[in-house]
Amino acid sequence: MNRPPDTPEPTVQRTVARVHVEPRRGATGGEVTVLTLDSGVEGPTLAVTANLHGDETTGVGVVRRLDAWLQAHPFRGRVVLYPSCNPQGLRAQTRHVPADELDVNRVFPGNARGSWAARIAAALWRDLSVRRPDVVIDLHADAPLSVPYVIIDRPVRKTGAARRRLAARLETLAEATGLTVLREYPDDVYVQFGLDRSLAGAVVNLLGVPAVTVEAGPRRYIDADAVDVALQAVLGVLAGAGAVDHPVAPHPTRVEGCWRRASTPRTRRGGLVEPIAQPGTRFVRGDVLAHVVALSGELTEQVVATEDGVLISWVEACWVAPGGLLGTLGVPDRERL
Repeated sequence: MNRPPDTPEPTVQRTVARVHVEPRRGATGGEVTVLTLDSGVEGPTLAVTANLHGDETTGVGVVRRLDAWLQAHPFRGRVVLYPSCNPQGLRAQTRHVPADELDVNRVFPGNARGSWAARIAAALWRDLSVRRPDVVIDLHADAPLSVPYVIIDRPVRKTGAARRRLAARLETLAEATGLTVLREYPDDVYVQFGLDRSLAGAVVNLLGVPAVTVEAGPRRYIDADAVDVALQAVLGVLAGAGAVDHPVAPHPTRVEGCWRRASTPRTRRGGLVEPIAQPGTRFVRGDVLAHVVALSGELTEQVVATEDGVLISWVEACWVAPGGLLGTLGVPDRERL
């Protein structure tokens, strides 16, 4: 950051707040911790959310590191941190909200009188909306056998020039992470899966604010290397938004290209999964991605790529049932975002 000579360093103001979650009748409420760091310098407002899925804990570590980084380095504007958006799920180490086993990341903007997951979403949405962020970064974790990547949501509720402008901004911020960039599923599948009601999807489609989802690290424990990777990705977005002077170099696993999120072909038979292709590698149609093997040692199936692409991650499982999906792919995306 450049400032005139003899200008004193601004003091970062750090505040801690609690977002109240409306209780159900006869039950106690809940709360979500929010940290706000104000640089004292004019600039954008950015929000970083973590741990919407309670067993995806890399983001919790990232928020802790980012909190310390912002107190030690100059930045512009304000950064709002949500260390855990699903504290009940964090304690139980489960993806869903334990009270009702629903995915809070599919019910935004929520309902203050609905399910517990919907009440959490409503409380988060109310707090986030009031803060009027310029950019939102949502932190998730995929699986141990995965490259880190960033997902761009589809602005399905925008049309014409408004959609093009928002899409361009999303692309720019995603590229700033230095990670492999995946656009979401095609519009119809995106809506079918309820991804427009994820936190990032709702921010993009209801608030018209760019939001990116960073997927880095394994679940259920905080891996220091994964935290480093995700922290650099977040700082890249902050730099792209004009909040810091900290450009990020491409991650070694980054695969250039215009990719869309897709799944592996479904298996026809169950068995042990033996991955062949490694995350981060490109493949072409007809390449064998994995073997499915019986306990007797018999090869029961070869999972073959149906189009060109790049392998992103393998599921966190060693056994697959008939009709199962084995992982996430990136395939060429020729459609408008």
